[in-house]
Amino acid sequence: MKPPIYKTKEMESKLIIKRYKIPEDLLMDILRILFGNNIKHKIIGIQQVQNSVLLNVNFDLNSIKNREAKENMEGILADYSEYMKGLLGDTVLMLDEDDDETEY
Repeated sequence: MKPPIYKTKEMESKLIIKRYKIPEDLLMDILRILFGNNIKHKIIGIQQVQNSVLLNVNFDLNSIKNREAKENMEGILADYSEYMKGLLGDTVLMLDEDDDETEY
């Protein structure tokens, strides 16, 4: 019989789901980060007019690798937004969970 495992406050899972709009220019870089860190993700839509992919990503914030991957991805998206400022218009690349992008 295995001894019971008690979870402490620090051990509790801090799983979050973030939704991103990934421009085709960055898709391979973002997927490389996700696959390289074995992070669960799901393509939830494709926006052909904007040449972007809607992606749900599951992060475990208890994992240092997941936190670093999240920061890396968001840094890339922020840099891209700044670089493309004016060309992207009001396009938001990091969406809240309740944002509804229905233009797949």
